[in-house]
Amino acid sequence: MPALHPAIDEAPAPRLALVGSLGGPTSLLVALLVGSLAGFAAFAHGVVGGGWLVDLDVDVARWVVHSMPTSVEWLARPFTWVGGYVGTTIVVIPAMIWLVRRRQGGVALLLAVVAVGTQALVVSAKHGYARQRPDVGSAIPLPSSFSFPSGHAANGIAVFGLLGLIAATYGGSTHTRRAAISAGFLVGALVGWSRVVLNVHYVSDVLAGACLGLAWLCVCLLVARLLAR
Repeated sequence: MPALHPAIDEAPAPRLALVGSLGGPTSLLVALLVGSLAGFAAFAHGVVGGGWLVDLDVDVARWVVHSMPTSVEWLARPFTWVGGYVGTTIVVIPAMIWLVRRRQGGVALLLAVVAVGTQALVVSAKHGYARQRPDVGSAIPLPSSFSFPSGHAANGIAVFGLLGLIAATYGGSTHTRRAAISAGFLVGALVGWSRVVLNVHYVSDVLAGACLGLAWLCVCLLVARLLAR
């Protein structure tokens, strides 16, 4: 009896589409995990201890207020929106539906865990450090939450980085796969950059958030790899 949907039934699984194969060599993921955790610890120590890092944060925030062109602020607004709760949800849910329809439910679940877990980690860290946001003026209203680490930066690297890795599994050439991964992490970096440009986060908030997001992404990929085996 012929298949009801031959185009779907006979389509080969995309290269590296299995959830346990995302992210490259295990040694690379472990190295990134260790490095990102060390980076987060360094930024957290600098923020708590004060000194040159805090002074640099304040200097950059003041420069943004007095010297940042308005056109750059408007360029940053779309990235800060897409990196927030609403924007990320609008991106993640259709991606999960698409993955499930492609019979990649494990990857869809991984995406959900990365997105939700990132937010949980950031909320916990914010309350732990309780750093106030820049008070020298911002282009948009300041959120009521604490400043360190940046949830947008963590979300950008973890979620959009993973989306880039997923997109790369459907690339037909090495160049295409590298471009997909680069695009995902570039969007994540721009999300973090937008928070400094709009002066709702200090530079160290964003860098620490990016480290936290990368660490969580690596943890999820490593656990998924173990479960897949």
